[in-house]
Amino acid sequence: MRILYLSLSYVPSRRASSVQVMRMCAALARAGHQVRLCAKQSQEPAPDGDHAFYGVPPSFSLHKLPRPRRRGGGVVFSAAMAAQIVRHHRSTDLVFCRDLLGAVMADQARLPVLFEAHSLPASPLLRRLWRSLVSSPRLRRLVVISEALRRDVEAAGLLPRHGSVVVAHDAAEAPAQVTLRGGAAPRKVGYVGSLYPGRGIEVIFELARRLPQLRFEVIGGTEADLARWRPTAPPNATLHGFVPPGQLAARYAELDILLMPYARAGVGGPLAATDTSRWCSPMKMFEYMASGAPIVSSDLPVLQEVLLHEHNALIAPIDDLDAWQQAITRLCAEPQTREWLAGNALRDLRRLYTWDARAEKVLAGL
Repeated sequence: MRILYLSLSYVPSRRASSVQVMRMCAALARAGHQVRLCAKQSQEPAPDGDHAFYGVPPSFSLHKLPRPRRRGGGVVFSAAMAAQIVRHHRSTDLVFCRDLLGAVMADQARLPVLFEAHSLPASPLLRRLWRSLVSSPRLRRLVVISEALRRDVEAAGLLPRHGSVVVAHDAAEAPAQVTLRGGAAPRKVGYVGSLYPGRGIEVIFELARRLPQLRFEVIGGTEADLARWRPTAPPNATLHGFVPPGQLAARYAELDILLMPYARAGVGGPLAATDTSRWCSPMKMFEYMASGAPIVSSDLPVLQEVLLHEHNALIAPIDDLDAWQQAITRLCAEPQTREWLAGNALRDLRRLYTWDARAEKVLAGL
């Protein structure tokens, strides 16, 4: 198919959303589709080119549209996106959108649409746009990032009237070769991801204080995050900052145990439409699964759609530091457990959660 992919992501960007979009476009191209990606023009440099920044081949075309930072910049971007829809109307078989407004514009242009949602609509205007889209016979498919989000979309009365619904978790590239960490005793415990509230950096620092014999390597975070956290980091914890997506595989190979201390959210209170931790399917979870290192994860319910305790990860309550310490200590002492968990995670990844498998799943039957 000839696919026009519309995204709100800046390219290049450090945000996970832009990584996800670029990986999906590469997977769609590998499946034999002709892909044209339209995204926002970033001011960040990419000296080796946008595709190299993300570690993907230049197998799809990328068109970066202006989005001025000044007031009214969103209107400028929307107009540019509308122009792309008009320009490529006759050469497009499917419009693939992670942008609700772009999906609505493509529907109004009478083009078949696939809309991928990562959260519920967070405002009355967005809810009206969503209802308009899911009422259209041109919406061929709604893709949601987790079963938890599918349930909440259904509860909100926002399922499509005509098209199908597919749950497609995020994914990672399947490595050609990887070493399972069942050999030498672990020395480095790692975390890769953002450092804003809810990601568990406080948990990581407390574990580092309790386990001074181990090195804790933290990859990711903005300059502001790093300035905030570095003064409080224990001596055996290093904050490396941002690493380009195309260079992450080499960094994962240096880590022996991987932590995913997501905080539980939305418990005991009303559901907030912007509370994406209720529905998230973080890419780093799948990158962890591809790494060959064992995972210790929090017990956030949505993560357990993929991670199973004692099968492909150890699960610990986010507010029980003793359980986290015991899980890490156990992995250090039990090479067979490290290899069992990491091997199962890798097999699950290769079978269900590669980008190629995701591309096939979201387009099946269209």
